[in-house]
Amino acid sequence: MEIEELEFKLIQVFLSYSSKDKEIAGQVKENLEKYGIEAFLAHEDIEVSEDWKEIIIKKLEDCEIFIPIISDNFKESDWTDQESGIAFAKNKIIAPIYIDKPPYGFIGKFQGEKLFSNVSTTCEKILETIKKYPVYDRIRDSFIAFFAKSDKYLEANERAQLIEGFEPFSEKQVKEIVSSFIENPQITGAFVAQATIEDFVKKHSTKISPHLLRLYRRKMRAYK
Repeated sequence: MEIEELEFKLIQVFLSYSSKDKEIAGQVKENLEKYGIEAFLAHEDIEVSEDWKEIIIKKLEDCEIFIPIISDNFKESDWTDQESGIAFAKNKIIAPIYIDKPPYGFIGKFQGEKLFSNVSTTCEKILETIKKYPVYDRIRDSFIAFFAKSDKYLEANERAQLIEGFEPFSEKQVKEIVSSFIENPQITGAFVAQATIEDFVKKHSTKISPHLLRLYRRKMRAYK
């Protein structure tokens, strides 16, 4: 009997920044993507031949979260304030990161996170800020899809260690995590992932069907 496959679309984030801060923006993108969040970065994601204005407007339409990286350079840019205005008008979730100055103007009412020298810590704090919004459940789904697609043992180990930070999970989400472990050999064969999922199964056993538990235990026995 095959396990039902659950499909989740990766959540979309729009990063707004001055081109002078593109290295910092690149680090933010990289750190968000380890959580399965698809971050749009204009200087990397738009080809020279493409109509960049139309693409930026489309990405602003499609994104669920808008993250402006605010600095002195941000305010001097011709486009960042316009992007912020569009995001505000479209009621996007706005989670600012600031370098030199806190959020201002339309987005001044939103809590900003000061950029730490460790960008990873800043991104963790941004995720904590977003937890109060209903969209955070979509972030869980996005991460689960990302975990399920691990194609290296190292990826599986690294992503497995992030699972606990996304608690609590619904019954459907628990099912997808356990199913991913059973079906993806790169996760099943990763030692850290094995230990993490074993603890996860013990914690969430009441949310897992007897059939799925049998499949999980059978798979674990094959690796012992």
